[in-house]
Amino acid sequence: MMQRIYQNLASLTLGIWLIAGVMLFLAAGSFLQGEGSFINEVALLDWLREVPLRDSWWLWGALVLLALLALNTVLCSIESLRVKWQRGSFLVRIAPQLMHLGFLCIMVAHLQSAYGGFKQTVQVQQGSGITFPDGSNVAFIGFAATYGKMGMATAYSANLEYMAGNSRKSARISPNHPFFYQGHGIYIKDIAPPPQQAALVEIHKEPGAGMALAGGAIFTIANVILLARRRERPA
Repeated sequence: MMQRIYQNLASLTLGIWLIAGVMLFLAAGSFLQGEGSFINEVALLDWLREVPLRDSWWLWGALVLLALLALNTVLCSIESLRVKWQRGSFLVRIAPQLMHLGFLCIMVAHLQSAYGGFKQTVQVQQGSGITFPDGSNVAFIGFAATYGKMGMATAYSANLEYMAGNSRKSARISPNHPFFYQGHGIYIKDIAPPPQQAALVEIHKEPGAGMALAGGAIFTIANVILLARRRERPA
């Protein structure tokens, strides 16, 4: 019986059905979530703790299937290496498993961010600041904006000051250039029209960012290896 359970869990067919199930759950959630949902504004596990099961069942279902998919990916990789270890070149054997490893790293990265991530949007004014868990502060000392003929801001930025050791340093943020401090990213999202001196700022903490980058790099390298080996085959 245990052998049969193992074979089913290591089945490629099961993996395909699990992927289809995840897609169906997420599709259901995209239709069920109304405009008032704050799922994109907080860390995943915080949202799951706050929202009742009648509204979050689709996400719980997707997470269960993703956990099974991770297990299925590991077992499929083990079986693939066991069967093909003595056949073909080492690169051809290992590349698909590296793709699986990259996929698993990305999943772990999302889990890290879901557990320890942070996201908050605040309005800041000139002279105000953001206090971080260690007691340090980032102050907003000025804002700048360029306006088009219709009066809309076409470019804007904010100047910051913060302590680095015993010295005070400055930085500048704009929509495509955030500032990272104490593991948090500070992003400027909008700016108030003159004469107001204020802006809308978003603070992110993504502890899984490094793992996601590593997973993406591993996945890409594995794809390049497979493409290179296939191009070497005679036509």
